[in-house]
Amino acid sequence: MDTLQYPLLALLFSAVISENVALYYFLGICPLISISSDLKASFNMGVAVSAVMLITTAANWAVYHLLLQPLALEYLQLLFFVSIIAATVQMLELFLDRFFPSMYEMFGIFLPLITVNCAILGVSLFAVLREYSLVQTLVFAAGSGMGWCLVICIIASLRRRIDFAAVPPHLGKTGITMLVAAVIALAFSGLGELMSGGL
Repeated sequence: MDTLQYPLLALLFSAVISENVALYYFLGICPLISISSDLKASFNMGVAVSAVMLITTAANWAVYHLLLQPLALEYLQLLFFVSIIAATVQMLELFLDRFFPSMYEMFGIFLPLITVNCAILGVSLFAVLREYSLVQTLVFAAGSGMGWCLVICIIASLRRRIDFAAVPPHLGKTGITMLVAAVIALAFSGLGELMSGGL
């Protein structure tokens, strides 16, 4: 039992920290810069992205392995993956508009932009390219979503302090946000090395 659980925990840790989809692969960076000035909005966006990532990665895995692969249509994976992501985001948008209108209003234009968040598509493609099983795919997607949410919340927390700091004019808010992300990436990388016994 332990031998089955340890690789999954390692995969989860890797997806959240050491191979964070935003900091290691630089996917989904645009929302990190644009929406990460408000902690509450950042957390809600992180939860929404995590939910969409988990649902679409599982659906894309099933479509790839149960439909495209048996029919030798793997070359259509990108078309199917993007269509599934767009449909899922549309359903999430309708759900929030119907049951959580205040959250829907808070997201504004950023909610439809989840469709083009490359982190969501990237996780689905990574799961297929790495030949993960369904359980591994779900763990990887959950970890990637948690990692993305963690990063956007950390940046939002730090940007609240940056608003009261003297930021060099040639950097501006975007530049300082990218510097903060770089420092977080270094910290995550060091933590990953420490946990793996590399230090």
